[in-house]
Amino acid sequence: MATPRKNNKTNGSRTQLREEILNGHYLAGTYLPSARELAKSLNVSKSSVHNILKLLQEEGLIQIYPNCGALVLENGASRNMLKRFFVRPSDFGTFRYLPVSMELLAGIAAGAEKKNCEMLASFSDSGRMTDEIIAHCMNGLIQGMIYLQCDNFDGLIAPLEKAAVPYVIAADNRGHEGALRTYVDYRAAARNAVRFLIGRGHRRIGIVTGAVRDYLYAEMLAGFRGALAEEDVPLNPAWVLSGLGYEQSADQVGVLMNFLKQPELPTAIFTVRDYRAGWLFEAAGRLGIGIPGQLSVLSFDNHSWRGAEVSGLTTFAEPLREQGETAVELLRQWVASGKRPESVELKPELVERASVAALP
Repeated sequence: MATPRKNNKTNGSRTQLREEILNGHYLAGTYLPSARELAKSLNVSKSSVHNILKLLQEEGLIQIYPNCGALVLENGASRNMLKRFFVRPSDFGTFRYLPVSMELLAGIAAGAEKKNCEMLASFSDSGRMTDEIIAHCMNGLIQGMIYLQCDNFDGLIAPLEKAAVPYVIAADNRGHEGALRTYVDYRAAARNAVRFLIGRGHRRIGIVTGAVRDYLYAEMLAGFRGALAEEDVPLNPAWVLSGLGYEQSADQVGVLMNFLKQPELPTAIFTVRDYRAGWLFEAAGRLGIGIPGQLSVLSFDNHSWRGAEVSGLTTFAEPLREQGETAVELLRQWVASGKRPESVELKPELVERASVAALP
């Protein structure tokens, strides 16, 4: 009677291992754990494991290589599963904004962990990279691609679309409305910022932003202007400072000091990106202007200035981690269904600290 019980146990362990392969627990192109580890996890003998592996090889699920191990093969059940994807920073220079990049990557990594798939990353700027990605996808080595933002749609995204390679732009800040992306509505974000300040009693409101030739800053400025007009709040052109670049130096602080020396100051300033708020805090401090006593400051991103929290900066947090994690889910949906899903908008959340005063 012992033999049937032993066979039943072996068959059960074979079924368990088979299901783990089919449901993607063990990915195609990777090796199964050693026979010793499998025997322990399946609670069977090593000889039973060897028998199970031979049967799985006959099914075409694995290939046994002596002295190497058992390689998991591509199978019909796993063909439409996201098992491995490629992540690439775009040509837009995402890694100039390291905190932004790290939040995006953390979200993508969390999404990959939840979907039990592998994330491969490259920081190469090689022009051949797109061709290699397409080739790897055609060969089944990867199932898709995630870009961290993207400027060059024609050079980087259009070839993927032509080759029917699933992709997602995570945290698109260039307005690629025709692409699959996660994104923030920057106009709406600026409108919400203005309305928050108006709700605190401010009607003399300025803005400090980057070059308006960049989509993000153009959209923010348009939303800022639109909200003032909608709320019947006059816009003083002298309170609009654009073109303040990313490179941190004394020049930016000096520009902001001159900005703050004008005869009539706004009571509140909205800064697009927290690092500009950091420069504004420094410029105000040098001039003896108290924040928020004499000047309220509201910002957007919650990532790019390390001193934001300790300085009490109130800001709308850009949902970068959430966008990265959502990008993985969108890629999974595309791979599973064969149809491109809809892009997803994520909304910034207010992180209220102490840099905005309420006026009477």
